[in-house]
Amino acid sequence: MQEQINQKLSQFIDDELDAAQSLELLAAIREDDALQEKLRRYQIASQILKSNEYSAVNRDFADKIHQQLRQEPIYFMPRPKTNPVNWQKAGLAVAASIVLAVVWLASKVEPRQSNPFNSVGVVAHSGTSADYMHARFKDYLQAHDNTLYVNTVQAAQPYARVVGYPQE
Repeated sequence: MQEQINQKLSQFIDDELDAAQSLELLAAIREDDALQEKLRRYQIASQILKSNEYSAVNRDFADKIHQQLRQEPIYFMPRPKTNPVNWQKAGLAVAASIVLAVVWLASKVEPRQSNPFNSVGVVAHSGTSADYMHARFKDYLQAHDNTLYVNTVQAAQPYARVVGYPQE
């Protein structure tokens, strides 16, 4: 029987017992001082085997800390007043955000062409040579980058590539 309890203590420390057996063992340890001392020795041995270090602590270490905490005086300090909302600063922040949004949206809108003859030059240059250059450009891209499809789908390409190198 004693050998079986020693085995269970060892398995408990190594976290190899299931929940039901662990609860049963803890109930037995709570009632028996000898088992408590044996569990303490097993824990010390486990700690030394795992880390090659051991720091000895008195059994009543936690009780002494609780006692000292109970003896500490309690200070009732007034809570600091919370700052009320500064509506002037909040209003300025909202106004600045609105102005920033308007400027950002205005930069996204394309300006109209003021000269109606700008489109004529594009039509005049779109002949067979432009189609030939476009086809050569598509062939070049397909030959040098397999991930880019240049038909009608615009593939997203990164603006930068991250390169790492080992440092000594």
